[in-house]
Amino acid sequence: MNQIELKGNTLILRVKKSNLFSRIVLYFITILSAALPLVGFFLNLLSFGELGFFSLMVLLLTWLFCFLTLRISLWNTYGKEIITISKTKLEYTVDYNWFKDKIKEFDYEYITYTFKQVGYEEDNKGVLVLDLNNGGVFQTVTKIDIESLNDFISKMNNNGS
Repeated sequence: MNQIELKGNTLILRVKKSNLFSRIVLYFITILSAALPLVGFFLNLLSFGELGFFSLMVLLLTWLFCFLTLRISLWNTYGKEIITISKTKLEYTVDYNWFKDKIKEFDYEYITYTFKQVGYEEDNKGVLVLDLNNGGVFQTVTKIDIESLNDFISKMNNNGS
């Protein structure tokens, strides 16, 4: 699977799917974190016949945990980073397939593409780093093979983007 895709002025970095067992465990935890608090909430409602502030707070906190595990599950299955590069502006968003994060914008005049090695050295993985000439540095989170990153970086730096 090619993790780096360039369509016009849009760069898409796809997350390599985690193994099937890990994804099954993540989705199972997500479903449990949604279902168990609801069951407990309704059993508490049937037993005591009233809605307590503490019951609502526990339900809210467990649903927050459910939302976070859903984001992690979707990221490990469908996650991608979308970077749109125009003449003076870079727009960055994270896509989880079911929803997207807020678009972040960065101004620049010139971009230099580099990479930073992450993880264990023998894994040969890195993240793309965009060095904006205004002193800003933007680093992606998607781990990509260093060989693919080097090919992409040499192509982009030679194009003068």
